[in-house]
Amino acid sequence: MSVDRSPITAAEVQKWFLDSEPPEKNTFDLALVLGGTVAAGAYTAGVMDYLIEALDEWYRLKQEGDPSAPGHHLRLRLITGTSGGGVIASIAARALAYRFEHVTKARLDRLDGNGPPRLRTDNPFYDTWVHDLNLPDLLEDGDLENGHVRSLLNGRAIDVAAERVTSFHGNPIPQRPWVASPLRVTVTVTNLCGIPYRTDLGGGLGQQYVNHADFARFAVVYPWQRLAPASQRPDEWAVAFGNGSVEDWKRLAEYAKATGAFPVGFPARALKRPMDHYRYRVAVLPGDGIQPARVVPTLPHWDALIDKGIGEVPSEYRFLAVDGGATDNEPIQLARTALSGCLGHNPRQPDKADRAVMLVDPFASHAELGLREEAKLPAVAKSILTALKEQNRFSTSDILLANDPEVFSRFMITPRRTLHGQERVGGEALATAGLGAFIGFACKDYMRHDFLLGRANAKEYLAKEFVLRKDNPIFAGMWTGEQKERHGIREEDGLYLPIIPALGSASAEQETAEWPAGKLDKTAMRKGVESRIKMLANKGGGNGLLGLAIKLLAAFKADDLTDDYIMKAVDTYLKDAKL
Repeated sequence: MSVDRSPITAAEVQKWFLDSEPPEKNTFDLALVLGGTVAAGAYTAGVMDYLIEALDEWYRLKQEGDPSAPGHHLRLRLITGTSGGGVIASIAARALAYRFEHVTKARLDRLDGNGPPRLRTDNPFYDTWVHDLNLPDLLEDGDLENGHVRSLLNGRAIDVAAERVTSFHGNPIPQRPWVASPLRVTVTVTNLCGIPYRTDLGGGLGQQYVNHADFARFAVVYPWQRLAPASQRPDEWAVAFGNGSVEDWKRLAEYAKATGAFPVGFPARALKRPMDHYRYRVAVLPGDGIQPARVVPTLPHWDALIDKGIGEVPSEYRFLAVDGGATDNEPIQLARTALSGCLGHNPRQPDKADRAVMLVDPFASHAELGLREEAKLPAVAKSILTALKEQNRFSTSDILLANDPEVFSRFMITPRRTLHGQERVGGEALATAGLGAFIGFACKDYMRHDFLLGRANAKEYLAKEFVLRKDNPIFAGMWTGEQKERHGIREEDGLYLPIIPALGSASAEQETAEWPAGKLDKTAMRKGVESRIKMLANKGGGNGLLGLAIKLLAAFKADDLTDDYIMKAVDTYLKDAKL
């Protein structure tokens, strides 16, 4: 079947990119942005676990007529994520159809006693990060037996975790009224093939470029929901539940594995999608003071996509993909425009805001600077990767808005904890942040600590920061004086009320774990790293970045430099972090 090369119509631009559905009366609309994480995904998973518990408890008490429950509403419209955040978005997509027990320190104490995490909890957020993604499995050499090296680490553990998530079944829940119908889930990926574009400059001249920053849209339809055909975007996949939905979930799992595929570290993933999806990409052209800003379709350079075997553009586009964080580590604009439309703005004032983007970012603290002087090749390679990661982490304006105390359409949760009398923020508050946030895979205690910290931080943030002024219309007639007295926070300009009140089990204190000093088994870690490096060095790696990385490993392995470099980096982190 030939591909339609024509641009989408003005009516389609209006419907899918300009129009935005306003929140219903007394309802606050929310879009979640889950940033890149690596092993620090344990923190984001904890935030999500508490957020779901808080919403469920609030709505349960409302439905029971409990006088402690305010009557306004929240609607979760979108979850978008990249890297580990995209994986967690996919876990949430599946888990929201079921009941599952939330994970608190008290529950873990009953399961594990004073020892390391041992038993699964049937909570998909906790089990995925604490039990399914562990360094021994990532260092296992079964993927190297056929001589073909796909990545520095074994990706089989990720495959197993994805299979568990997409087949997860708890007890079905009758409904979650706070979940939009459908719930949109968007994951970013770095498209290694890319989509070619050409700008015609006239006179036969043109500028060509290839866009590698890509994303995929999913519309998750829960058992209590129905998706009207007219409301499904032409560039998204519907994902439902039931016997006929297995392939839908496998597709979402493949995109989740791709967005979590840290370049070279984890295997790149082969993906496919309808070529027609790329007709539904647009650009915003700024106004000039006379002409207003406008949205225009951006069409691929179709001739560059012709398959020579069939002589035309294929209807199915196939490509290799890796970590979405390599090109877009915090896809805030995808979330913002889902609420406001491409040319709209979400109200920012505390007495007018009715929708917001909430970013969960484990690393929103000071960034590590790179090299200033000449250094050995491993340090240079590390600095190059850090530079690429930091350059794609965020837009300065997005972070400034999220941190602006006068803006109530952007919110950001980031790690915070007090240790040895000092407050730590961002990665410094996490146990999993070392070695480029890979060290968490080597120690389940680190993962458990960060998961529980995520829950504790989420509770405090919802109570003190995720608030609006009491005269905001969403609260009108929905709060009693007693409820305001119990939950309100007084500021200089008036009383502020939480958008998500902590009620029921969510009102309990969220205990954190002790700082997991001395919990990492360095001997076992070194043994596993040495074995993996030896196997990689013996296999070679072909051409490209992965091949170069493996040749470097082989060269440094001859002098035992690689193992020492990694373990010295581990020792430095453990000392600095007091672990």
